[in-house]
Amino acid sequence: MRRIFLSYRINDSVHATAAIATHLARHYGQDNVFRDRDSLPLGSIYPRRIRREVERADVVLAVIGPSWLSIRNKNGERCLDDERDWVRTELRMAFDRGIRVVPVLLDGTPLPAPEMLPGDLRLISHSMYWQVRHRTFESDVNGLIATLDGDRPAAPPAPQAGPQQHNTATGGGTVYANQGGNFTINQNRGGRR
Repeated sequence: MRRIFLSYRINDSVHATAAIATHLARHYGQDNVFRDRDSLPLGSIYPRRIRREVERADVVLAVIGPSWLSIRNKNGERCLDDERDWVRTELRMAFDRGIRVVPVLLDGTPLPAPEMLPGDLRLISHSMYWQVRHRTFESDVNGLIATLDGDRPAAPPAPQAGPQQHNTATGGGTVYANQGGNFTINQNRGGRR
């Protein structure tokens, strides 16, 4: 049975993380999914318990929303630049202990670029990630669970509504296609990039 630790920023993704935690707990059991607000009993000594739970985890889900990189502390500093920031501490501990960290990107949030991260978190930029969107929340979280359970590479996100057609031109040829309705044409030319 997987033990999952959810790392997130309250000001960025508290509601989405709570919903993800609820969904995961239905599958893995409440005792195997750690989210600070749900899992810390009154009187817990926060630093000790967080460290213990990260160490016990099989996987850390780093829930990243649109302001995860830019949230600032009361001194106006970017939280990620503070070595004592709890999100940074949780992720650094996971990387140091060889615990798998899976970025969970919310509603189209891009994977952070390495230059936007402190040195001890730059591995996030090279991590296989998972997307969770509001419109397809349940199927996205179910896909995450299936992937975690199977330890297999993540399947590509489900296509948006509407038909898709993939054509390849070889030998310098050109492909024209129209299925009617709304469509997008992506054209890649062979040769040098």
